[in-house]
Amino acid sequence: MLRLRRAVVGAALVALGGRRAALGQVPVLLQGIVDGEAWSTNASSNLLTRNLGRPAGLGRLQMWGAYEPVRHWVLYGQVEGEAGNARSVSDTHDVYSDQFGIQYSPTPAFVVDAGRLTPLIGTFSTRRFSTRNPLIGMPDGYSLQYPMGVKVSGETKHFDYRAAMVSLPADHLGYVPRATARLRPAVGGGFTPTVGARIGASFTAGPYLNKSIGATQLAGKTWSAYSQRVLAFDAAFSRGYLETHAEYASGSYDVPGRAKAVSGFTYYGEAKYTLSPRFFLAGRAERNKYPFIRPTASATWIANLTDFVDGEVGGGYRFTRSTLLKLSARGDRWWVRSGANGFRGRGGRAIAIQVSQAFDVLEWFERDR
Repeated sequence: MLRLRRAVVGAALVALGGRRAALGQVPVLLQGIVDGEAWSTNASSNLLTRNLGRPAGLGRLQMWGAYEPVRHWVLYGQVEGEAGNARSVSDTHDVYSDQFGIQYSPTPAFVVDAGRLTPLIGTFSTRRFSTRNPLIGMPDGYSLQYPMGVKVSGETKHFDYRAAMVSLPADHLGYVPRATARLRPAVGGGFTPTVGARIGASFTAGPYLNKSIGATQLAGKTWSAYSQRVLAFDAAFSRGYLETHAEYASGSYDVPGRAKAVSGFTYYGEAKYTLSPRFFLAGRAERNKYPFIRPTASATWIANLTDFVDGEVGGGYRFTRSTLLKLSARGDRWWVRSGANGFRGRGGRAIAIQVSQAFDVLEWFERDR
C-alpha cells in the first residue's frame, strides 16, 4: 500500500512514491516488486510464529498498473500473490487484488476515486510495500480491510483531506466477526506547517458485524444496529537523514447484550536513519489493547481486550536503485489471562531477511528499442 502517491493512481494505488508516472508521452504505468523472505521464529508467539516455529520462506509478487485514456481520467489496479510457509495465515498461497478503480483528478486539490480503496484510517498504507517500509514487519494495528467505495481527496501546500463512503469497517481481521458490506462514512485530513512535518486525524463509524449472525444472538436488534467507531491520530517528522512516524487509534464496539461499548486502542512509533546513500537503520515499537469479540453457542458474547507489545529493529542496504536487502529482529510480549484458549504463548521472537526487487515493465521495452 504504498502505491505511487497521488497523481497517476491517487494516494494509494501505487506506493512507490512519485508524481504522475508515464514513460515519455505514453499514458501507461506498469510496475511491480518481487520479494523473497526467510524466517526463523519460535513457536510461542501469537503474532510472530511462522510454520510452527520451524524455518520458513515466502515469495511475493506485487504488480500495479494505470492507464490514462483521457486527460485527468485514470484507470488503475493492483494485484498481489504470495506463496510459502512463512505466511502468517494458514493458507500457503493466495492471489488477490487490493485495489482497482477509476480516478478523476483535474487538480491536486480535488481528486475523486471510485473502486476498491486503501484504508482511510491512519497513514501506514503509503509505506506498506517493501521498498518503502523501513522494516520487514508492519504494525499489527494496521487494517488489512480494503473497502469498496467512493472517495474525494486533495492536497494544498499546507493541508490535505479525504472523505469517502466505504463498504467495510477499519477493524482487525481475526479479532471481530468478518463484516458484511454496508456503506459507512470515513474522513481524514492533515496539516503540514513546514516541509518535513505533518499532523493528521481520521475517523469512521458504522456496522461491524455480519448478517449471518442468528437473531437469538443479537438481543432483539438487527446486526447493523451494532456499530464500531474509530478515531485515529498520526504524525510524521523528518529532518536531514532522520524520518519518524507515529500513529494512535482508539476504537469502541457495541456488543449484543452489553449496556456499554467495549473500547480498545493501538499505537506505534517508528524511526529510520540513513547512514549513507545505501545503508539505513530503523526501529518500531507498538502497543496494542484490542477488543476480541465473538458470539458463543449459548447466545452470549466474548468481549475481552487482548493486551500485548511488540518491537522490531533492523537495517537495509540498497545494492542498486531497485534492489534492497533488509534484515530485522522482532519480539513481542502478551499478557494472557490464565485459562484463555487460542493463545500459543506469552510472547516470542522472529528473525527475518528480505530481498526486494522493483521493476518497471515499460522500461524493459524501452531498453530493447
